[in-house]
Amino acid sequence: MRSDILNKNSNSYGQISPDAGVTVDFGSKKIVTFAGSLTGITAAAVTYSDNDIMQYLGALDVTVPSGCGTPNKILIEKAIFSVTTACGQTLVGNFQLSATGGSAENGAVTTGTEIFGVGASMVAPDGSGGTTGYTEADLNFNSAAITYASPNIEVATSLIHVYACTTTTLSADATAGRFSLQLEYSVI
Repeated sequence: MRSDILNKNSNSYGQISPDAGVTVDFGSKKIVTFAGSLTGITAAAVTYSDNDIMQYLGALDVTVPSGCGTPNKILIEKAIFSVTTACGQTLVGNFQLSATGGSAENGAVTTGTEIFGVGASMVAPDGSGGTTGYTEADLNFNSAAITYASPNIEVATSLIHVYACTTTTLSADATAGRFSLQLEYSVI
């Protein structure tokens, strides 16, 4: 017997299509896509430095089903970055998590932990805790392309606020930039 929820060939299969920033919740397994825009950055007037915030994207959902106990870790399993509109300037960046939400652009992330970008250390998927020896790619905000990684980075459940940050010194108009970030993670 096939389930109508999973069987696309039936006339009543279930579809999951949340808006940007809304988490698809499979209990402890989560997927969220953030829509990013550089419309509000002030780099044309004020110089951005390494690891300055370009945009606060939102928060990760760290709720778990009843009976699972209190979660204490988030495992960032997959990250996909897609530039939909190039920003028009040389601009490389990263994504960081923080315990503090809503920090202003053009400043540092409060105790930021890089989870995606050249400064993030991908962890071996075998659970040994060792690094893979691979370096993640630069995230180019000026190239309409997709960049992805399986970082397997473990962070505390307090680090839920997601920021897009620059690693390039920027002092030019990059407001045309548009991007998406999809994170697949588990809360345990």
